[in-house]
Amino acid sequence: MLTATQIREPEVEKSGDARIDWSIASCRAADGVLAEKFFSERIDDITAAKALCAGCPLAEECLDGAVSRSEPWGVWGGELFWNGKILPYKRKRGRPPKVQPAAETEAIARYRDRFGDDQVEAIA
Repeated sequence: MLTATQIREPEVEKSGDARIDWSIASCRAADGVLAEKFFSERIDDITAAKALCAGCPLAEECLDGAVSRSEPWGVWGGELFWNGKILPYKRKRGRPPKVQPAAETEAIARYRDRFGDDQVEAIA
């Protein structure tokens, strides 16, 4: 299990020289106990981590930092990263469908509009 000290503290600045107080981030509330959810392969853990980020006051700064660092994996700022790219969704295990469902195609298009083609991975 990962602990709070094993997670890299993002190096992000906000409005000039004022440093961000990462101790107020929602993911820090349980003293590192939640870290496992943010780096899990399980869809329910990923969903729980994204939900925790939804109410975080630092989600935008966290996401911006993760995009700039090309975080290799995990949930950062409410988005799932894999190989340094944002995944709009996590596919269940097993063989992928021959035809991608319309909802997934639309989700990928929305994410590409928001983050750009080079920041979004289609499937994981």
